[in-house]
Amino acid sequence: MAHVKITPLHPSLGASIEGIDLAEPVDEPTRQTLSRALADHLALVFRGQSLAPKQYLAAASLFGPPMEQHYSQHHMPEAPMIGLIWHRNGQRPAEQWHTDHTNRERPPLATLLYGVEIPSAGGGTSVASMRAAYAALPEAERRRLDTLRTFNSLDSDHADTRQEDREKYGKPIAHPMVRTHPVHGSRAVYFHISKATHIDGMTPEASRAYMKDLLARMLWRLIVEGDRPR
Repeated sequence: MAHVKITPLHPSLGASIEGIDLAEPVDEPTRQTLSRALADHLALVFRGQSLAPKQYLAAASLFGPPMEQHYSQHHMPEAPMIGLIWHRNGQRPAEQWHTDHTNRERPPLATLLYGVEIPSAGGGTSVASMRAAYAALPEAERRRLDTLRTFNSLDSDHADTRQEDREKYGKPIAHPMVRTHPVHGSRAVYFHISKATHIDGMTPEASRAYMKDLLARMLWRLIVEGDRPR
């Protein structure tokens, strides 16, 4: 078993992982340690890694089977299970807070990012704990959220999405607005404001207005109470 050092980055979110080279095979006890660290800390940072595409997929597989990205126009040609986020192929960065892949019936356990070309300034990825956000909401609103669900599809603003992807991944999928972690049972707010067509029982306009207001209030509460997203 590798000597893995786990250093929390914040009381409610994130941990730095040291003592492991993801380019090398990982034994089962180490894999279990990493899986538990992800469950506990929600976001893991592995610095100083150098991974070829096959090694990157092997590292992703430590947490579960890799899931195909639904924007096939951005798949890496030599490794289609890897999606490229690259300004040179016309992609725009996400402009608002979101949770990935709510349009999938079985969303992934996690999203992995591997920085190959990184700008010298800006371009950072911010992460916020929707577990902490849920816990900080008033009890009455938590009870309301527990009863709500969203219907989700592909983002409407991705004009370059291929027709076959729209047919395969664009059908409406319902998800609760609060999900329960399968490992330790914690609850977290769960929605993607761009993929949610509406909240069940609400118009699309009212749904978007509520989700936008909810995001603003949750993030403000996290910041003013010290759980600043990072």
